[in-house]
Amino acid sequence: MQRMSWLWVLLGGALTWGAGCGEGDPKPSPEEPPVQRAGPAFLVKDAAGGKPSLFDFEPYNSKTLAIDVAGTLYFQRTPISHSNNQLWRSDGTREGTRMVQGPWWNHPAMAPERLTSLNGHLLYAARVSTEDGAPYRLWRHDPATETAEDLTPYQDLPKGVHGDAAVELVEAQGRAFFGVQEGAEGALWVTDGTRNGTLRLRSGLGLEPPVPLASLGTRVFFSVRDAETHRALWVSDGTTDGTVKVSDLVPPGGSVGVIRSGAVVGDQWLFWMTAHSQASGELQLWKSNGTPQGTVPVSPEVIPNTAYTSNQTGVVLGDSLVFPRIRHPERVWELWKSDGRTVELAASLGALEQGPIGLTVLNDHVLFWAAKARPEYTLWRTNGTQAGTQPLLTTRMVDQSPLLPLPPLVLSRPGGPILFSAWDAEAGLELWRTDGTVQSTVRYADIEPGPESSSPGWMVVSGGHVFFTARTQATGRELWALPIP
Repeated sequence: MQRMSWLWVLLGGALTWGAGCGEGDPKPSPEEPPVQRAGPAFLVKDAAGGKPSLFDFEPYNSKTLAIDVAGTLYFQRTPISHSNNQLWRSDGTREGTRMVQGPWWNHPAMAPERLTSLNGHLLYAARVSTEDGAPYRLWRHDPATETAEDLTPYQDLPKGVHGDAAVELVEAQGRAFFGVQEGAEGALWVTDGTRNGTLRLRSGLGLEPPVPLASLGTRVFFSVRDAETHRALWVSDGTTDGTVKVSDLVPPGGSVGVIRSGAVVGDQWLFWMTAHSQASGELQLWKSNGTPQGTVPVSPEVIPNTAYTSNQTGVVLGDSLVFPRIRHPERVWELWKSDGRTVELAASLGALEQGPIGLTVLNDHVLFWAAKARPEYTLWRTNGTQAGTQPLLTTRMVDQSPLLPLPPLVLSRPGGPILFSAWDAEAGLELWRTDGTVQSTVRYADIEPGPESSSPGWMVVSGGHVFFTARTQATGRELWALPIP
């Protein structure tokens, strides 16, 4: 059996690795069969040669599992055994679809997490060793040389409640801001994707790693927990002197606050303040232009926290933030909007079992899913008015696992169309497209012919393709693609 040896080098206190050849490189595979097609879509590669498939189960719809890096798709493969997490890459060809070389080949505990693209490089979080509880560090993978370097050899990245990496990176002007733990205190760091360009901006920032939230021009907002019952909003322009506190924030009810990111509208950042628990308390919409005087509530009104989910903080349509909220006890869902000066009702959707999710901007409309009675879901569009809010398609997610989020709405290119998964009796759960009108909302590809479902998974635009996962009886769940429509 062919073998790959690994070269580990210590350079200036930082670990780097590269691939060296063992005795003999892998032999070329036998000639592969013709490309399998379904309309515009095609099977990129039957990587496992039939079952078992490349994806043992439906991957979670997360942006950190698959991303574009300078025109190449990078994605994580997590086998059902969870014993050999892997990083793969694809350029849309069979030959260019393969596992990326790295220490995770032999040490799955060091598998990449939290994939991020920066300046043509792949940044990711990974453990420094296979030991239980080993800290996470930030790494850079160079696609050209297939080498990686530890950018933070002495700084531990934050962990989530399950012990996984929880680092958040926010980009501004070609640099990514992130928080680390240094002893008992947090510190803000910045990187341009190189070892020399990875710098501490400020230390002594509270009890835990600061959390970058959003970029506004050349600056990045971040939150600091400087006491058990207190959080503050800070801003940084990427320099030590320009990393300063903006304001102490008091959430509704006066208890410890949690800042939930909203969106940049014009020259200000709109965000949510909520009580310490996302499951209780109240929400209030705030705004900030990076100054103490400009950091104030948009409105004195507070809304129930049950109207909020972490991925539904709103989207920017024109000059307004559009967001959903619920009125109890009737469970009437509404769309509201704010330009940073006022907050007003945009449209009422009536009583729903599942409120608006997956808000996605397409030109001068927002598209989203909602459900009166699950598993029946309706795809809606709105222009921010009651008259301009209408359904486009009603579908039943009968082949979609209830443990997974709804299929995403993916903008294939500026101006559309949007691609998504939907079900009908003729073809099952397959790939659809829409330009935002009823007439343009149609099935785009039937990957598994007939009523059986291929259940397309995450979709990522990379290079000249839209990549996604899909399942067939012949191959299992594999990587598919189609030219950007």
